[in-house]
Amino acid sequence: MSEPAFADSTLSNSIGNFAELVAASTPTPGGGSVAAYCGVLAASLGQMVCNLTIGKPKHAQAEPRLKEIRSELEVLGARLRELIAEDAASFESVLRAYRLPKESDEQRAGRAAQIQIALGCAVDVPLETAQRSFDVLRLLGELADIGNPNALSDVGVATQLAQAALKGASYNVSVNLNSISDRDVADKARTLIDKLIGQAAGIALEVDAKMKA
Repeated sequence: MSEPAFADSTLSNSIGNFAELVAASTPTPGGGSVAAYCGVLAASLGQMVCNLTIGKPKHAQAEPRLKEIRSELEVLGARLRELIAEDAASFESVLRAYRLPKESDEQRAGRAAQIQIALGCAVDVPLETAQRSFDVLRLLGELADIGNPNALSDVGVATQLAQAALKGASYNVSVNLNSISDRDVADKARTLIDKLIGQAAGIALEVDAKMKA
């Protein structure tokens, strides 16, 4: 095998079997986990841009902030990686709750309570994915200004991934909100999601404009 072909094979194999797990005939990992994974990739691309900028004399003035951004993206990426599994687990908890027996009044009451607990987690996890993805996107917007201009396209790709992560997570929040009995909690979650999506759209448009300049 030639060296380039070997390199291509090694890189392709490095992504693991996550795509195959998603493609399988099981409900998890599903869209929520994929959204979190998009966030991981966005954070990783942002770290790469930092690494391609730090140490360059022409960017020396921005280096302290670049190091801070890199550190923040590393933390965010690690948390989003955890949320991949947490999202799958939260959905499975909802399924288990709905499968609880409901033959007696006591069983029905217990089942209803467990469903609400599980649904609360099924909202909280993608809501955090959305929040962390927005945090990544905010840092990427800053990187578009101070990062290596030769890597601006990477910032652009990362921005799209972060926005997709946020919006994908928001779908998983919204799909469970109508079943939450605490309407105050549901309304606050919906308000937060709408705010994040609106702010994210503005950042993404700014980055996109820089790509076309």
